[in-house]
Amino acid sequence: MLKEILFILFSVVGFSLTYYIWKKTIKSKKKLLCFISNQGACDKVIKSKYGHMFGIDNTILGMLYYILILAVGLTYFVYPSLTELSYFILGEKIITGLAAGMSIILTLIQFFVLKQFCEYCTVANIINVLIFAVVWIL
Repeated sequence: MLKEILFILFSVVGFSLTYYIWKKTIKSKKKLLCFISNQGACDKVIKSKYGHMFGIDNTILGMLYYILILAVGLTYFVYPSLTELSYFILGEKIITGLAAGMSIILTLIQFFVLKQFCEYCTVANIINVLIFAVVWIL
């Protein structure tokens, strides 16, 4: 039960965050200002060449990922027996592992390549790693 609740909680928070980033920077073309780091760092990170994969903006990929995680969490409530299916668990581990791995890579790119700190991106990346941890621990 805890796993399902954490999936739902993390997916809602993650989706809300990435939606805010998308709405602010991509849809309305406004500058995303950081609260902690220097002004304009978030905008530089999001609009860098690392801000998209496969021609798709990372915020859109993030929103799709969080919708998937939300669906998994809700599915566990409806069909709790799925938590015992090995292929379902394996798929969950692969998908969350890829997301966590990509999040770690993007965080390292922020700090060491771009030398900018975007707290919005970092929080989303932490959420992805937490989702991965939930899959492996619970």
